[in-house]
Amino acid sequence: MKPVLPDHCDLVIVLPHLGPGGAQKVALMAADHFLRDGLNVVLVTLLPGKPVAHALPEGLLWIDLGPKVAETWSNRALTARAGRFLQGWSRRLLAWFALCAAWTVLRSIPPGRFAELVHWLMTSVSGVQASLLRDLLVRGRPVRVLSLLTRTNLLCCQALWASPGRLVVSERNDPRLQTQPFPWPRLQSWLWNRADVITANTAGVLTGLKDCYPQRAGEFRLLPNPLIVAPVVVNGSGATSGRSDHCFLAVCRLVPQKGIDLLVRAYAQLPDSLRVVWPLVIVGDGPDRSLLEALAASLLPAGQVQFLGFQANPLGFYRPGSVFVLPSRFEGMPNALLEAMGSGLSVIVSDASPGPMEVVRHGESGWVVPTEQVELLSDAMLRLAEDDALRLRLGSAAAELMAAHTWDALDATWKNALCLEG
Repeated sequence: MKPVLPDHCDLVIVLPHLGPGGAQKVALMAADHFLRDGLNVVLVTLLPGKPVAHALPEGLLWIDLGPKVAETWSNRALTARAGRFLQGWSRRLLAWFALCAAWTVLRSIPPGRFAELVHWLMTSVSGVQASLLRDLLVRGRPVRVLSLLTRTNLLCCQALWASPGRLVVSERNDPRLQTQPFPWPRLQSWLWNRADVITANTAGVLTGLKDCYPQRAGEFRLLPNPLIVAPVVVNGSGATSGRSDHCFLAVCRLVPQKGIDLLVRAYAQLPDSLRVVWPLVIVGDGPDRSLLEALAASLLPAGQVQFLGFQANPLGFYRPGSVFVLPSRFEGMPNALLEAMGSGLSVIVSDASPGPMEVVRHGESGWVVPTEQVELLSDAMLRLAEDDALRLRLGSAAAELMAAHTWDALDATWKNALCLEG
């Protein structure tokens, strides 16, 4: 039985999956917010075999196309699998050839024209989820669609290429720093013409999108991440009234982008006496976890670095007596950073991307260090650990600055982008 949208759907939010990730968290916060406003909101996910790392808001209808995608691979016979593999790659190579040889002609096709050709290209490159998503959205005719993350955005563009409905896509990283393999950049520059609004969560990412895709005729718009944090109660020493223990804290996916290997090496350079009372706590999971655990074991005594895995609600770790550290190699606008600042933590970030530096003003609302500089990162960690007054001042300024990221402050911006005013 094919999944269907409700007869009247105010907003469809499309994600690749519900696994760990900042985009997933933002999408579910938005769904909960608009459900509370009385809108009919539906969540659609596309990929099979992914863990569900987030609780769904009450009243949210979730349509998971993953099982339907998985059904296409349900036949385990070797000959059938080999046939699908060869057929898939032949279609993909033909699509790549078309995007190279006929690019001048293809990119001139406007939305609404040659929808079947657009659909064929996307199914050839991306697979059956392109067909399932198009079928769902064309039959359901939602009033508006919000899509998050680059490849999902392009799937929504092809799905609605010849169909009505407002399409708002959300990009999360600067394309000057995070590149996609061929043919995604070429598809992006063309299929984006179907999007009514292309949004970015930081001014730096917005600038990068405009620089990389100057031919885009439609609208680019800043759509900041919303922020929900627990109230911060701080005593004179800079510690919460409930917990006063210190730590260096990182909350992120364990991938090379986040620079946690740099953090472990910087922590290892701190004095032994400091590390005894300031453990390094790493909240998150990802493909680099085993490598990072091995690195920590090779440099440090057991127990000084704590790998706690993914936590659905990390707010309990944000204690203003501690220091949040994120030495990323590139970033958009990490939700964990905003949550840490909103919770009154002093923070250390790298200068690799403009996003974090839009909220972390060096020496005022946090500390900025040059990217890939382990010794300077270690120096910054030592300075904040030893200076209670500095941590308190930075954390207080960060919490005050984050008032501009609450739903009260951003509600009108989000509604305007989605055409939900009034």
